[in-house]
Amino acid sequence: MKDAFFPGLVLFLQFSLFVNIQFIKSYITTRKDENYNRLITITVFNLLLGMVILFIMMYSPDIVTKFRMQSMMVPESGLIFLLLVFIKTRIAIGIIKRSKDPEFFDISFFGKKVYKPGIVKKSEVAIYIFTMPFTLITGAYFLANVFV
Repeated sequence: MKDAFFPGLVLFLQFSLFVNIQFIKSYITTRKDENYNRLITITVFNLLLGMVILFIMMYSPDIVTKFRMQSMMVPESGLIFLLLVFIKTRIAIGIIKRSKDPEFFDISFFGKKVYKPGIVKKSEVAIYIFTMPFTLITGAYFLANVFV
């Protein structure tokens, strides 16, 4: 029971931190009091959950020695890989939608489409390029551990 409880808490803390990042993002974009209250609530919850994990580690260090990082790294690398592939897919779909929008292209003298420079945003190119190494590393780690 205790052997499965500690990794479950660690995974739950990681998921909760992801939710906290989403609340930070929503508060920065909207500046609503409702999002601020959610942000404070989840931050306090993460602090308390971290303290519970710390107390478990202090009072029963045998759980930490039995804890196998490999059992958590494989699913996490798979989730990160899928998240990065999802982000890249969303960027590609956005570019394809803009390429079909008449606002982003002109028709040349010869009847061909000529795309305007704003069809691909600089931030999308930066995100795509900078996340490529992480996508390849997490995908390779996940697939190597799943199929071997």
